[in-house]
Amino acid sequence: MEQPISSRARVAIAGGGVAALEAALALRALAGDRVRLTLISPNATFFYRPAATVETVRGGPAHAYDLRAIAADLGAAYHQAGLEAVAPQQHWVRLANGARLAYDALILALGARARAGVPGALTFRDQRDVPQYRRVLSDVLTGRIGRLVLAVPSRDSWPLPAYELALLTAARAAQEEVGVEIALVTPEPAPLGVFGSKASRVVGDLLAERRVRFVGASIPHSVRRDGSLNIQFDGAIEADRVVAVPELRGQRITGVPANWSGFVPTDAVGRVTDVTDVYAAGDMTTFPVRQGGIAAQQADRIAHTIAAGLGAPVKELREARVLLARLLDGDSGLVLRTELDEFGQPTKATIEHYEPRRDAAPKVFARYLTPYLSGHGASSKVAAA
Repeated sequence: MEQPISSRARVAIAGGGVAALEAALALRALAGDRVRLTLISPNATFFYRPAATVETVRGGPAHAYDLRAIAADLGAAYHQAGLEAVAPQQHWVRLANGARLAYDALILALGARARAGVPGALTFRDQRDVPQYRRVLSDVLTGRIGRLVLAVPSRDSWPLPAYELALLTAARAAQEEVGVEIALVTPEPAPLGVFGSKASRVVGDLLAERRVRFVGASIPHSVRRDGSLNIQFDGAIEADRVVAVPELRGQRITGVPANWSGFVPTDAVGRVTDVTDVYAAGDMTTFPVRQGGIAAQQADRIAHTIAAGLGAPVKELREARVLLARLLDGDSGLVLRTELDEFGQPTKATIEHYEPRRDAAPKVFARYLTPYLSGHGASSKVAAA
């Protein structure tokens, strides 16, 4: 059994995404001066990736924040470098620049590698691919693309962005009175089935209303020379252009256990299996649902565990994993909610409701990060990204 972390603990957080920032904010709120925080990330900019789909259609600058400014807000040290290795027994990490940093507790929040899962398709990862999709949208609106396919390559993909791109593109085409055939191809048997059967029916109705063809229980394989999409074991779907969300793989770190896909196994409070004082949260873990809100909840639980070990007065967290997401379809949004079991399966009745379009509405619901970004986190926004 692990011993309580000593007072004024050195907590190193590796990563620059939702899970890493949520962990840092939660630790500062819960443990205060009991911790000395260090943030490690090779990229000094935090891109609010869930907003990328909206940025393709509505334009405007990317939602981006300066990690140095956020670290300064939190009184944390910042190292712009990648994490190369962890020595759990010695309690130090080695960075890509050769530096070694000692820690009392280490939180790994490195995310996953987004790789192309459908050869020949445009892979839409995040803000990096917004310009390419804007060209696709332009071709749709000018009639050069009459058949567009959005694809989800595997169950190791977060599918919601594909649905959002399909719905937003359909809404924009309808607004411009442009005829286009849009299909969504996915291994899921039912639309966004991870949210449960009731929400799935609502999403299915929404796709039908926007005239987006749903092709479920189908595995996209590759794009043919004529532009159509090969379906594994099941022929092809005609297309002028195919856009796919990425397939996710873990990031292997020396000294950190991982499964064959590179994902890191953890226990119920986020401790990495078979190592001491090392935690992991977010897309890099073996939990099958890789979504920002889930990552934030994992980070919160880790922060509570560390803060409690330091003697901080913390309230007990609920055991439930709440999957909560906003699906935008043009002029409105659909909020989906369900609770997941330890295997990522929906267990409770879902809640879904429509709301009017709000450009500032959060796409990820995080206890500490969401209010931070909407409040004083604005001071860390990158002006031109």
